[in-house]
Amino acid sequence: MANAARMGGLAVAGLLTLAVGGLALFGQLDDVIAEIGESTGHQLARAGFAVEAVDVTGAWGPAAHAIVAATELRVGDPIFTVDPSDIRDRVEALPGVRTARVARLLPNRVAVVVETREAYALWQVEGDLHVIDRDGVILAQADPMDPPALPLVVAAGANERVTEIVEALAHYPLVRDRVVGAVRVGERRWNLRLDSGADVKLPEGEVTASIAVLARLQAERGVLRLAAESFDLRGSEGELILRIRPERAAAVGLQEREA
Repeated sequence: MANAARMGGLAVAGLLTLAVGGLALFGQLDDVIAEIGESTGHQLARAGFAVEAVDVTGAWGPAAHAIVAATELRVGDPIFTVDPSDIRDRVEALPGVRTARVARLLPNRVAVVVETREAYALWQVEGDLHVIDRDGVILAQADPMDPPALPLVVAAGANERVTEIVEALAHYPLVRDRVVGAVRVGERRWNLRLDSGADVKLPEGEVTASIAVLARLQAERGVLRLAAESFDLRGSEGELILRIRPERAAAVGLQEREA
């Protein structure tokens, strides 16, 4: 009798698996899941349709653990009560996740495939230092005493245009290697702060072209080695106006001109 009962249970489980497979094949599984009540879901869980593992692809280590925690799934949860869209929303709410896809892998696993956000730059605003991705999304707070080796952008709106300045500078290492930070001015244009303490004032738009002019002048004349307070590229095309420190200007017999 006991053997017969076990055989009966196996037969039911087998029929359930075949039925579920057929529903999935013909695209009707989600409709049936929507009609399954809590008690039925638990009955199916006892037949083997229960969560045993969450498989994360695209993230590792602590990030993967955070994703599993965000699913809020527990071993033994009925697989048919798992809502992939709800889990996706919770996972995508994590600061390190750009996109997520979630699927049930019957009979007992849930798959989460993510695209993560990568650290791209530092953003300083209102006294705080953040690590951001290329979209300007804050990933974490940065230690101002030991910041990661990332490009620095400063001021409101700088995070939203970070790729513009970082990619422009990447083309011209002669300039990039002298830049310690890029400041967004009035959310309209950029100033580059040099390791000498001087500012390079870039015009609105044409960021790459302006940096190209500066790189050429640096290659030909070493202009960034001058003891200037600022280098102004906002004038006519190709014109560079230098504001020399008064004491240095006097030493070389130059008259200061206001930019």
